Amino acid sequence: MMQHHGNRPLIIALYANAILLGLILVVLVSRGSSLGPMAQAQPVPMAGGNGMYVMPAQFLPQLWGCYVLDTNNQSLTAYAYYGSLTKPQLRLIGARNIQWDRELKNFNTDPDPQHIRELIEVQRAPMRENRPPKTGLTEPKTQPAGDNQ
Repeated sequence: MMQHHGNRPLIIALYANAILLGLILVVLVSRGSSLGPMAQAQPVPMAGGNGMYVMPAQFLPQLWGCYVLDTNNQSLTAYAYYGSLTKPQLRLIGARNIQWDRELKNFNTDPDPQHIRELIEVQRAPMRENRPPKTGLTEPKTQPAGDNQ
């Protein structure tokens, strides 16, 4: 049997390429159907009309669902998707009337909106300094030395 020593680098490169492709396949298979950070990079549109709006949501790393906003009834509900492809389940996980929530002016916020208002008022106020304000004149005129009687 004849061996070709001149092809040895090519054979090594082919084996290295096959090993690298195998490693890539293992990584892709181990990730499963999860999109990970790629799914978070794209904005998710909100769909709806006639007072009902649905927005997809990710509640946990592997728990997906949606929010349903009913503007006519002023309610917000949350549903989570459980189950499998053969037996999917959509479960209600939370609901609330948001009529009174919208009336709150300062709930669970930091910093306090009044503090922000005060900071803006201080920022808008003119700075007080010891020098006179600029009037457009460059220097006050002095009298000649002979006229100071």
